[in-house]
Amino acid sequence: MKRCLHQAFILLAACAFASAAHASYGQMRLDGIGFLLAFALTVAYGLIVDLALFARIFRYRAALVSGLIVALVVIVLLVGLAASPSERAGFFKGAPGGESLVVLLMTCAVFLPFIVIAPLAQYRAMRQGRRWPGWVTAGMALQVALLPGFVVLANTEEHFWQQEYAAGQAVGREARAGGLGVIGESAEQQHERIWGTGWTSPWQQEPPSGYLARRSGWIAGLEKGVGDSALIAANEPLSEADRAVLRTLIERHFAGYATPHIQTKLIWDALEPGDFVRQLVPHGLNERGVVSEEVIPLLLERLEAYGEARLCPGGRMMDADRAVLSQLVLAKVRDYDEAKQRELKAELEAKTREREMSEAPAPYRLIWKAAQALGNAYGGQPVGVPDWSRYPQRVERLCRGPQ
Repeated sequence: MKRCLHQAFILLAACAFASAAHASYGQMRLDGIGFLLAFALTVAYGLIVDLALFARIFRYRAALVSGLIVALVVIVLLVGLAASPSERAGFFKGAPGGESLVVLLMTCAVFLPFIVIAPLAQYRAMRQGRRWPGWVTAGMALQVALLPGFVVLANTEEHFWQQEYAAGQAVGREARAGGLGVIGESAEQQHERIWGTGWTSPWQQEPPSGYLARRSGWIAGLEKGVGDSALIAANEPLSEADRAVLRTLIERHFAGYATPHIQTKLIWDALEPGDFVRQLVPHGLNERGVVSEEVIPLLLERLEAYGEARLCPGGRMMDADRAVLSQLVLAKVRDYDEAKQRELKAELEAKTREREMSEAPAPYRLIWKAAQALGNAYGGQPVGVPDWSRYPQRVERLCRGPQ
């Protein structure tokens, strides 16, 4: 029992840390860390109460009074920090699927009444010469059941997320000229889904704010569907109304997604001969606003297929435009060459460590293997560097026309 409770506490703390440890390095603070610690203290004190109940400590009046005082302090601290907007924002910042709210509410619903009522029930029962009520044991079992319960919700979350993703993708693929406004309205009217269930909450889904913002399956599917739609793949330019809807979707709902096909379409429609610099590097090659590495390959494909007729007067690309493209590509070639070297160096170091650990004592090998497995589970796999070596030649061959 003690071991299970310990494991449950570790899982709850891990869930809280995953969503609450949001660092604002620019201002050197951790918003929400106080709320996180109060939550962890509540769980820890609940486990202490369990051990005290097993030891029958609360049969003494002094122990009961002390326990109730500590319980009230813990509850007041938790509620007080929950009332702080900055603590709440920091705690829930970056939640990838709403699990932090579900974990918080379910854990508090189980632990908060228990740490107040269970000591009173034991004190009264032992004063009357009776066993403690059966609900006390049931409350302890419910605490342990939180662990497998959250595991089940995590598994069902993937099922419901995939359903949402498929629905959003189907809507996005049907995008038609002049019909993006309806899609934008549908995105605005989406409601939050409760983590691990198919139920939606009464409030509408908030726009994401940053890379770690909550990911909606419907929005993710919509982004993928719109990007793969015939409307985006077409060479014909979009209307200004459709372009405005796409920009709004990117700013309000697709934040954190690469959206390469949509971005390429918006850039392609706006490209003009001799004006590549304004569209591709508006503030300079090394400044914000440079077209991303996800867009460059797609843009080259469009230039190879349609560029000669539209962007190359007389069949030849203007020297200034070719120079901008060449600078972009060569910069990425340098970046990815350096990344490739770093990846190769990391692989050699990993092989060296693996060889060293194969000769280490068994406990160290087990710890190392566990750390490797944990790192792989949370994104520690090799990224894989794409090959940009042929891109400069492709730029040089664009729109050469008659010599």
